[in-house]
Amino acid sequence: MYVCLCKAVTDKDIHRAVAQGAVSMRCLRQENGVGSQCGRCTCHAKEVLDEALQNQSTPVTVDTAPGLGMCYP
Repeated sequence: MYVCLCKAVTDKDIHRAVAQGAVSMRCLRQENGVGSQCGRCTCHAKEVLDEALQNQSTPVTVDTAPGLGMCYP
């Protein structure tokens, strides 16, 4: 199902991004453009992102060093 119509991003695209290491809405915005135009998709995209993160079988460690702009661990 489409989550972001402006950028044609589906729930499967978000699950795929998480499988490849995306851990935040910032990552989805940078990689897929989710929420970067009208913004109507952000709430649902966040729900799909949270669901995908919960379904991951391996824990994710995120480097939160400020200013690095890194999305992927």
